[in-house]
Amino acid sequence: MNNIRITWYRTPLTKQQLAALMKKSDAKGAIFIFFHLFLLVITGCSSYFFLIQQAWLTAVVFVALHGAFYSFLGWSGAGHELMHNTVFKTKIYNLFFYRLFAFLSWNNPYFFSVSHAFHHKYTVYNQLDQEVILPQNLFIKSWLWALTFNLPLCIRNLKITAENSIGIMRGTWSQVLFPDMHSKQRQKVILWARFMLLSHLFLATLFILSGHWPFVIIFTLAPFIFNWMNIVLAAGQHFGMKPNVNDFRLNSRTIILNPFLAFLYWQMNYHIEHHMYPTVPFHSLKKLHSLIASDTPIPTQGITGLLGEMLAAKPK
Repeated sequence: MNNIRITWYRTPLTKQQLAALMKKSDAKGAIFIFFHLFLLVITGCSSYFFLIQQAWLTAVVFVALHGAFYSFLGWSGAGHELMHNTVFKTKIYNLFFYRLFAFLSWNNPYFFSVSHAFHHKYTVYNQLDQEVILPQNLFIKSWLWALTFNLPLCIRNLKITAENSIGIMRGTWSQVLFPDMHSKQRQKVILWARFMLLSHLFLATLFILSGHWPFVIIFTLAPFIFNWMNIVLAAGQHFGMKPNVNDFRLNSRTIILNPFLAFLYWQMNYHIEHHMYPTVPFHSLKKLHSLIASDTPIPTQGITGLLGEMLAAKPK
């Protein structure tokens, strides 16, 4: 499958324009990391305080906010950009935070790195890209879980992690990505699963035995709490778009979000732009959008606009 080549259409840019857009910055990466983590410290400490005080209604509000913000550490947010090595100019910083955020969000960085490379190479081509398979379905009942505690997603992640930790990798996509049972890449997936499972179990036990049980909610289970915004935006990247076309303007969607939500999402709302030029850092995607706007579709306006488009495109 690696031998298949797709000639993608990309809006032309001059060498000077592209060189300016591709400049990485440790400072800009650090600013985004700092403010995202600072936000989580505020919501996490507030959640801890009100849970300990048994002020349940106030605690629920802060726990929900914490979960919503926390979910953007994963593959639809900071972790995704870190995987592309574009957050920092210094590679070791990218690698450190990529693995840290993978751990915090119950994700496997070694699996995602291989899977996402295929996604970019064969974006929503049937069989070739199984990270995103079109057409997608809207499972309203499943999405309702994302408005509280996303139990199905939690169980799924725990099951996959547990199975991976003992060398079981189910599904055709896993076999495509890791056909060699003894490859170094496959072993890295397995070792990471073991590390993540045992470390989270150890920390959760420590939190409970030490009397700091709220940390189980605001740390161990946080990725699965009130993560609806993250799920909607992630699904909206390609939902209702055309598969099997060599044009990112037809298979991907750009969404204009308010500055705060765009910050949480690490500018991944500029998704056509990201697929056209995946080496452009997140902080330059808005500028890239303005440069190619005349050659791209009118972007979707906000989450409400996205939900409207997704409902209209829902398979009958």
